[in-house]
Amino acid sequence: MAYKNLVLVALICIVTSTTIQNNQGVMDQYVNPGVQQQIDELTSSKIGHLVIDLAEVTMRVTGAVDSLTEGVKAFGRQIEERLKLENTQWEVIESEHNAKVISLSSQANQAEFDINREKKVLNSELIPRLHELDDILLGLKAKQTDNTQSFQEAEAARNTQHNSFVLTTTEFTDALRNIDEALDLLTDLFKSGEVRAAFIEVSDEQKHKVNKALRQVKANTENFGHQYSSFIQALTNLTEGFNFKDRQVLKEMCDFLNSLRLNIFDALTKAYKDEDSQKQQDELRRQQLTAEKAVFDQQYADFYQEREDKTVRISDVQTMISTREADLKAYQDRLRTENNNYSANLKIHDDIVASVQQELAVLAKALQVVQTPPFLDFLNGRIAKA
Repeated sequence: MAYKNLVLVALICIVTSTTIQNNQGVMDQYVNPGVQQQIDELTSSKIGHLVIDLAEVTMRVTGAVDSLTEGVKAFGRQIEERLKLENTQWEVIESEHNAKVISLSSQANQAEFDINREKKVLNSELIPRLHELDDILLGLKAKQTDNTQSFQEAEAARNTQHNSFVLTTTEFTDALRNIDEALDLLTDLFKSGEVRAAFIEVSDEQKHKVNKALRQVKANTENFGHQYSSFIQALTNLTEGFNFKDRQVLKEMCDFLNSLRLNIFDALTKAYKDEDSQKQQDELRRQQLTAEKAVFDQQYADFYQEREDKTVRISDVQTMISTREADLKAYQDRLRTENNNYSANLKIHDDIVASVQQELAVLAKALQVVQTPPFLDFLNGRIAKA
C-alpha cells in the first residue's frame, strides 16, 4: 500500500514537473514491433512516458506491475474528479452567464421599447401639436391685431363724428343767434312808425345793423351745403338793393328768416339726435370689440400655456430618450463584454476538458499496454539484460 501511494505521488509530481527529453527513455530496444509502436505512441505524451518509465521501475522493485496498475487507476480517478469538478464549476459559470445575458437582454429590450415609445409620442403627438399651436397662436395674434386696429378705427371714426357734430352745432347755433339778431332788428323796424303806413323811416345806422346781421346769416348758411342753397339765393336777392323802408318787404324778410330759422333748428335737433345715435352705436361697437378682445386674449393665454406645457413635455421626453439611449448602450456594452468573457472562459474550459480527457485516454491505453504479455516479456527481458 505504501508503495502504491508512492507511485501515485510520483505520477502526480512527475506529471507537473517532468520534461521529456526523448521518446525512448529506458526503452532502447524492442523485439516486438507491435509493442514498440504502442510504446512510441504512449511516450509521445508526458504522462504516457511516465507510466512506461514507472512500469520498468515497479517491475524491477516488485517483480510485477500490479501496484503500478492500482496507482494509475487511482490517479485516473483523481483526474476524473478534477474533470467532474471542472464541469460542475463550469455549469455554475454558464448558469450565471445565461442569467446575466437574459437580464441584460431584457433590460436592453425594455430600454429600446421605451425609446421607440417616447419617439412615437414625440414625433406623432407632441411636435405636430406644437406646430399646430404655433399656427393657432399666429392666427389669434392676427385677430388681436385686427381687433386693436378696428378699435382704433372705431375710435377715430367716433372722434371725427363728434368733431363734425361740434362744428355743425356750433355753426347752427351761431346761425340761429345771427338770425335772431336780424329778426330783432327787422321786428323793431317793422314796429316803428305808423302801423298802417306802407313805408317807415329808417336811419343809416339801423340800415347798417340790419345789413350786417343779414350778411352774417348769409355767411352762416353758405357753410351748410346745397340743401340751403335756395335760402341763400333768396337771402341774396332780398339784400341786394333792399329798401328797408317798405313795410311789406320787411314782413317778407321776417317770414323768410323765420322759415330759415325753423329749418336750421330742425337741422340742429337732428344733429343732436344723430349724435346720440352715433354715441350708442359707438358704445355697442366698443362693447363688441372689447368682448372679442377678451375672448381672443383668453384663447391666446390658454393656447400659449398649452404650448409652454408641450415645450416642457418635449424637453422631458427628449431627456428620457437620451437617458434610455445611454442605458441601452450600457446594456449592449455589458452584454458584449459578458459574451466576450464567456467565449474566452468557454475556450479555457474546453481546453481543460480536452486536456483532461486526453490524459484519461492516455492512462487508459497505458493500463492496457502495461498489462499485456508482450510488454511484460519486454520488461523482463530488459531487466534480465541489466
